[in-house]
Amino acid sequence: MSGPLALPEPVAPDIVSGAPVLSPPDAARPADREAGGDDISSRWRVAGASVQGVGHARLGLPCQDAHGWRVLTGDVLAAVVADGAGSAPLAEVGAELAARSALDFLSAVGAEDLAARLNDADETGAQTLLRNALTAARQALDDEAVRRGVPLRDLATTLLVLLAAPQIVLAAQIGDGAIILADATGKIRALTAPPAAEYVNETTFLTAANALDKAQITVWRGAARHVALFSDGLQMLALKMPAASPHPPFFAPLFRFADAIADETQASEELAAFLRSPRITERADDDLTLLLAGWAQE
Repeated sequence: MSGPLALPEPVAPDIVSGAPVLSPPDAARPADREAGGDDISSRWRVAGASVQGVGHARLGLPCQDAHGWRVLTGDVLAAVVADGAGSAPLAEVGAELAARSALDFLSAVGAEDLAARLNDADETGAQTLLRNALTAARQALDDEAVRRGVPLRDLATTLLVLLAAPQIVLAAQIGDGAIILADATGKIRALTAPPAAEYVNETTFLTAANALDKAQITVWRGAARHVALFSDGLQMLALKMPAASPHPPFFAPLFRFADAIADETQASEELAAFLRSPRITERADDDLTLLLAGWAQE
């Protein structure tokens, strides 16, 4: 690794800004990762961490975020982030289940079918693929609520899903957080963004009746150099509001960090330490999740 992460410059003050289902409350939620790990054969370099927010620690609540990634056939990166609703009794269960179910769905798509959808000229196949991943995650929550005999809202969570192939990137989101991309020229853009809401901390959860109708789905064609997914705990640092545009000084050191990844487990631990550092927690008290990936240059 290239050394400790440097805290990005703060946003200007005039800007309003498969792991176990139950992880230890003071630990990073471990990523679900396959076809990667420490023996990196893919050109994707990935690290991710979910850590308990200081606000949750004060209240004795566990980390209610989850994340994961897998590299699929054809060097296609599948990545997910979920943020359980703080008011939901089983928020951490819902987040972990939604994240894992979306990854399982995408992993089960056959190589030929995946390639055909990604190469669909009118983008219908690509959009349908992501919508089906969201639907699979919602169905998993429905089934879990029935199994436990609890209201579906007890499992409320947001969900971000990314599929990044060498020449196309797909992003889907229900709720807040964001998915960010940097292209080969270094230009940073938001593929998804937190939806505008009338009230602070108001968002749409995957458990809502109209969740799939409100899903953001973006298809971007080109070669991605870096991608980032994060939960709403980092929004005030990572985005310039109200436009919800990426804050480049926040992402530049993070993407350099992604480029230096040689051991994904070690990198994820360093990322978790960064998210727990006072430089971050003094500005954000919610649970924090950040997943970074860089495409290695030949």
